[in-house]
Amino acid sequence: MPNALAQANAAAATLLGQKEADTSVPWFWSHQGDLSLQIAGLSTGYDHFVVRGAPDEERFSVLYYRQGELLAVDAVNRPADYMAVRRALTIGAHIPADTAGAEVPLKTLFCERTTV
Repeated sequence: MPNALAQANAAAATLLGQKEADTSVPWFWSHQGDLSLQIAGLSTGYDHFVVRGAPDEERFSVLYYRQGELLAVDAVNRPADYMAVRRALTIGAHIPADTAGAEVPLKTLFCERTTV
């Protein structure tokens, strides 16, 4: 439903001659038995990743980075990690890779992006 609303807003803006930047973050989810996979962002071109949680227990997330910039998350049975990264990407916040592996809520690690 959020995608349908975003498309309707984009169509209305186009009809009114308004140019609005698309700031939406691509996302996906799937449930497979006991597993819940949630993805936010696009990991294409990543050069570094951070794993959080316990892959052996099927409860983990992978945060993807390119040149230090947060790109995406794949979260398996870790909805709070998914929501935090999706929110960070949406508002332009950053979660540094060097602290992302700590077992603290990701939302507590938000900071402003630095430009190099």
